[in-house]
Amino acid sequence: MIAGGSGGSSPRAGSAAWDEVTAQAAGLVAGAQEAGVTLRVLGSAGIRLHCPATGPLMDALDRPVKDIDVLVPEKQRKPMRRYLESLGYVTDRDLLIAMEGTRYCFKHPDGGAELDVFVEKLNFCHPVEVRSRLHLHQVTLPIEELLLAKLQIVELTTTDVMDLGVILETHEVGSAGDAGSASTEVIDAGHIAGLFSKDWGFHHTATRNLRKVAELTGERHAHVTERVGRLLEAIDAEPKSLAWRMRDKIGERKQWWQDVDEKEATY
Repeated sequence: MIAGGSGGSSPRAGSAAWDEVTAQAAGLVAGAQEAGVTLRVLGSAGIRLHCPATGPLMDALDRPVKDIDVLVPEKQRKPMRRYLESLGYVTDRDLLIAMEGTRYCFKHPDGGAELDVFVEKLNFCHPVEVRSRLHLHQVTLPIEELLLAKLQIVELTTTDVMDLGVILETHEVGSAGDAGSASTEVIDAGHIAGLFSKDWGFHHTATRNLRKVAELTGERHAHVTERVGRLLEAIDAEPKSLAWRMRDKIGERKQWWQDVDEKEATY
């Protein structure tokens, strides 16, 4: 579950368990589409579904299996709930009330991964807007938003670092016009830099996290270090807004991230 940090993880591990979770997630997205509902997978399951190359890396890192996180447009909240309840999923009413309809949690009596549904955007340590980009991938959020959802976390956990490393190991960094290779799409550095140029707080958190990932991966993963460098160069070169420059003068003397409620922070 995407949020400001991570809590407990499923005791299951290995590719077989991941296969169950990703198959469940992909099936839910496909069934939702037939029902006229747009769902997109994010989080660790989204990363694994987005690109086949991520699976072996996550297995090699022994990445713990997580539950399924999806996002739905705000206008489709009611049909989303009807669709999931028609499949037997049960809504966590306490969380629904606490989050005032901005997040849902569903469990199925027959088991399977728990399902967290975020509405319209990810709004944790830093907001990640996704509404206008849901069409860019038919199953998951676009790769840039999968990356941003991890970069917004102020206090990275080990699994967060794993996920960021996996994304950067399997995806080249360039511009929207770059084709990439036959097996690797390109992370649009310009898109990310443009977002950060207007938001000093997100910029500060994300660049710290990128440097941390490069430091922790080191020479063992040269691709990650190189791609972190490309992202940081693009972010640094992007002209900053007046609001960004004014906030930069204050720096860390003032909190630059949103506090995350205990319920929101549950992974």
